[in-house]
Amino acid sequence: MTDCIQHKSETSEDASKTCIFCKIINKDIPSSKVYEDDDFIAILDISPANKGHTLIIPKKHSETLLDTEDEILKEMLPIAKKIAKAICQTTGCPGYNILINNYKVAGQLVPHIHLHIIPRTNKDDFQLEWTHKEYEENEMQKLADEIKSSL
Repeated sequence: MTDCIQHKSETSEDASKTCIFCKIINKDIPSSKVYEDDDFIAILDISPANKGHTLIIPKKHSETLLDTEDEILKEMLPIAKKIAKAICQTTGCPGYNILINNYKVAGQLVPHIHLHIIPRTNKDDFQLEWTHKEYEENEMQKLADEIKSSL
């Protein structure tokens, strides 16, 4: 089993004492807030990939996509759409990336789920690239079948 399957989240009570995002939500740490409702807060990233880089953070603590209630996930994307539009209008960026890093190995620095909206320009130095891999003969279908059987 991989770490992501075995992983256990902190309780909300424990998280509010140690999690930097919970501290921001509780107003123990200041932030540059761009959006807030009963369930979410959106803030400018303190170390942005590009200016306007915004984080959408559920107020209910969970660490990764796998730990997060479906209802919270359903609400997150429409908020991202609204904020992405506002970022593009404000910064004039012609595009943006939306991403969620899950676990340290994938670049998650704060163990509280959050969605990044990163405005992009033709001349920025942000890179989200990978080396393309190739499957051996029949390997792709075998892996697809294994994933389907795990759903």
